[in-house]
Amino acid sequence: MFLGFEYMKYRWNAKRRHGVHSPFVYELTDKCFRSSISPLFIERMSTLKSRMKGNKKSIQITDHGVGSKRMGDLRSLGQLYKNSSSKGKYGQMLFQLMQHYNLESALELGTSVGIGSVSMATGNKNAVVTTIEGCPNTRKEALSNFEALGIENIQSLGGTFADVIPTLPESTYDLIFIDGHHDGEAMLRYIKMLLPHSHDDTFWILDDIRWSPSMKAAWEQLQHDEGFHVTIDLFRMGMVLKRPQQEKEHFDILI
Repeated sequence: MFLGFEYMKYRWNAKRRHGVHSPFVYELTDKCFRSSISPLFIERMSTLKSRMKGNKKSIQITDHGVGSKRMGDLRSLGQLYKNSSSKGKYGQMLFQLMQHYNLESALELGTSVGIGSVSMATGNKNAVVTTIEGCPNTRKEALSNFEALGIENIQSLGGTFADVIPTLPESTYDLIFIDGHHDGEAMLRYIKMLLPHSHDDTFWILDDIRWSPSMKAAWEQLQHDEGFHVTIDLFRMGMVLKRPQQEKEHFDILI
């Protein structure tokens, strides 16, 4: 009921590209939410699908967020694939962001079986995608997928977000994708920890902004944060950028 009502509100407010008057957001919508996908991306997603979809192999999950309370600790690879946020149009968006803007570095919090990582790494073969996963068994499956696809520009780090973030190099990322924990206060805390690793044009992608009331509240807080001048609601995901050169504005974009 909660998500159904939220989706109706989102659809009512959401605009397509021709309803967007910001040149930056118009280009973003046109090139990263609408563009065609490369054959290599399609091939890799197809391979992942054949490896993961319906796979009954079960692994013990160590979940440091709130997901285990809803799904249980023993999950099949098919379940992990089914519940991945990075399939379909959102994975295409990650790919297109890396490709169109020629992003050279990305950080992902929450690898799962590696769909988001593969999407970003495929978008720019010269980029370095760093991904953090707290569950050793899940990370092992993701590494197996990276090897099967022959991808060499993904750096996988094991450990909790809170433990690994302080050990990251003193550099910035062009894209930061937070796809784990699913708690609003935790998400805001990770954003604060990662601010020194971002620059004015870093794309922040936040998954499951309507997972729970706390996530929705955190997303609404970010919309009013003066540190982020561009906030974009994509329904399942949210996107924020500092862009101090741009007048502060919020967008609901239909993808």
